[in-house]
Amino acid sequence: MDILKKFKDLLIESLKDNKKLIIGLYVFFIICIVGAWILSAGPIGATLSEFQNMSSSTPAAMQNSSAVDLFINNEYSGILVYVGSIFIGIPAIVSLLYNGINMGLIGQLFSQVLPNGGMKFIVYLIPHGIFELTATVIQSVAGILLFLFICRFIRAMISSETHGVSEAFDKSKKALVQSVILMIFATILLIIAAPIEAYISVPFSELILGTW
Repeated sequence: MDILKKFKDLLIESLKDNKKLIIGLYVFFIICIVGAWILSAGPIGATLSEFQNMSSSTPAAMQNSSAVDLFINNEYSGILVYVGSIFIGIPAIVSLLYNGINMGLIGQLFSQVLPNGGMKFIVYLIPHGIFELTATVIQSVAGILLFLFICRFIRAMISSETHGVSEAFDKSKKALVQSVILMIFATILLIIAAPIEAYISVPFSELILGTW
């Protein structure tokens, strides 16, 4: 129980300390999704005119992926972003840009090849997306904090006011601790999202708007 309480306290502190960064990246993520959805309307409409037979079926990726497969794929991608962010934090931003554009393109694809496809995609996304999209943002924040830790540690190491590796680490470790805590939190969110996406999201969207 002490470990859980300590984790909870650290998580709350990490979320509060990085609130502006989390909100900013979330807004950026949503802008990428909406922007890609809107801007891709023309090109996708022209390209997909020959694929109208897709309108009678749910995309295979939504039917056949297990919860374990979905979790492993998302967690693996998140770990790559996290570790890669030691390089100036660029992968953290690129991940949001890539995923946002990809989701926007998929939304536009659905809107053009399925009856009420855009709305169906949004409704499909809601149950698991609350957790998965948040986890994606949190992973990027964790990656940026990892990069900040490295910068602060190096700065402390070369400072004349710091004596030794241990002292430099003590001065900079808060960013590392918060980075790890947020990465664990993102993993928990993905664990929740995976079975929802695998077994609930499609039936939920079909219940609301009918079969795909």
